[in-house]
Amino acid sequence: MAQHISATHSMQHRQQHGGHTPRRRPPQKKGLSALVVWEWIIVLGLAGGLIISLMTMTEAPDAKSQASDLVVQMKAAALGRPLGNLVLSSYPTAQRGKRESVVSIDKVPPKICVMVAWDLYRLGSITINGTAPTRVSAEKLVELCNQAAAASMTWTARVVN
Repeated sequence: MAQHISATHSMQHRQQHGGHTPRRRPPQKKGLSALVVWEWIIVLGLAGGLIISLMTMTEAPDAKSQASDLVVQMKAAALGRPLGNLVLSSYPTAQRGKRESVVSIDKVPPKICVMVAWDLYRLGSITINGTAPTRVSAEKLVELCNQAAAASMTWTARVVN
């Protein structure tokens, strides 16, 4: 008799729902969606950290510090002192006279050329790509240094004993 009641109940249920038994949905797991969000946050954070690390490792050397180091090298060359570590692909060469010292260097990138020339013109005269400006200004130095991909510079330093 229990089977008969169960079968009758089952038929009544089918009639109520259009002849088919509704499927039950599995219970939703609320914690799963939060876990997926945290996984994506971690993945994006790691990817961002990797990008930042790669950018800092491939960053070009600072032109300002290279220019400062080159000024030190050119002053050392003018005084006949050892030059230390190579800043650019070529060393400054120097000829020392009684009243002045002439220091030359080739293959100077334009940005570094401008900064070095700006620092050195106060201590003597500067010639860039064969031209000695009569009036030194930032605009003139930029113009002279950007005539080629790399500039040649000659600095005539006053010798101070």
